[in-house]
Amino acid sequence: MPRILIAECKQEVSTFNPHLSGYDDFGIRRGAAMLAYHRTVRNEVGGALSVFDDDPSVTLVPAYSAFFITSGGTLAKTAWERIAGELLDSIRAAPPVDGVYFCLHGAMASEGELDPEGWLLAEARKILGAHIPIVVSLDLHGILTDRMLQHSDAVVAYHTYSHVDFFETGQRAAKLLLRIVAGEVKPVTAKVTMPALVRGDELITATGSIRHAVEAAKAIEQSPRGLSAGMMWGNPFTDVPELASWAFVVTDNDPALAEREALRIANLFWEHHEKMRVPFVNLDEMSKIARAHTQGTLALVDAADATSSGASGDSNAILRTLMESACTLHTLSPIVDAPAVKMAFDAGIGATIITTVGGTRCARPMFPLDAHVTFQPKAKLFQGHS
Repeated sequence: MPRILIAECKQEVSTFNPHLSGYDDFGIRRGAAMLAYHRTVRNEVGGALSVFDDDPSVTLVPAYSAFFITSGGTLAKTAWERIAGELLDSIRAAPPVDGVYFCLHGAMASEGELDPEGWLLAEARKILGAHIPIVVSLDLHGILTDRMLQHSDAVVAYHTYSHVDFFETGQRAAKLLLRIVAGEVKPVTAKVTMPALVRGDELITATGSIRHAVEAAKAIEQSPRGLSAGMMWGNPFTDVPELASWAFVVTDNDPALAEREALRIANLFWEHHEKMRVPFVNLDEMSKIARAHTQGTLALVDAADATSSGASGDSNAILRTLMESACTLHTLSPIVDAPAVKMAFDAGIGATIITTVGGTRCARPMFPLDAHVTFQPKAKLFQGHS
């Protein structure tokens, strides 16, 4: 009767955000409370639990869950040390287990530790030993570091952007872990790193050019020797040394197949990556576009200041330029400004207020940087521990 330990530590950061994230920004759950919560939501842990709960032979060992509800700034050193300490203490306190499901994001970063997920897996491995299988689920915007692969047996990543397969990703991870624990498969992983940071509509997996690589990964998972495969393209705003794009393949004890298929996915990505470049429009060009339209509503978003990617979201550069250009269109431009929102609520519906807008969290300008690189694909192999 396998005993399965479950742990979670998830956050996506923008290292360009000058405001650090703290411990109180996380939802922390332990033990039975962790299971009770995740059984009510369709996230990765919820998906994994649906698999484990269907197997009467499985005994669950809930350890620790730390989940940042959205993206934010770099995690403060004290907060990171507290979360990491609590998580590892929960693993030390757990009874002996036969396998571990680790739910991570991959694009976390803290002051002084730029690969928190890899560090956690390395420390967990020291506690658990080399022969306890660890399967990790990741966001496809995670940073797939060598250390993460060296200290886990297999990784499973989202296949969809926009993300709609949280639950299914957890299910895939749980099913794979149970197969490893049962001795049915022996995972080996190949990873190919590509020097590209890509954004935009071509990354929508249902319609964009990225779908060629993603569909190839999904087909590998359905093949007889394929255990897991994915295409990951990181979070460009998590500025850490190993940031790039990756193809990975996990096979059942077939390193040659893993390497060959990882290279195939990588080349499908590289074949289309030029289309994934987003054309930058500066503020002057934006102003001309806005003035050329006289009807409708214009939505304008500063992607580098998007809170969904961890930025502070308080830049008023777009609004300021529109006002200076005497734009007459109705426009929608999101800006984070808690004091202005409070003032508006206090004034009530229909009231007029005079206030500054934006700049309350010290947003910084970000500028595009063009670089020309030569792509020479290579694959790295990682053998499972179990």
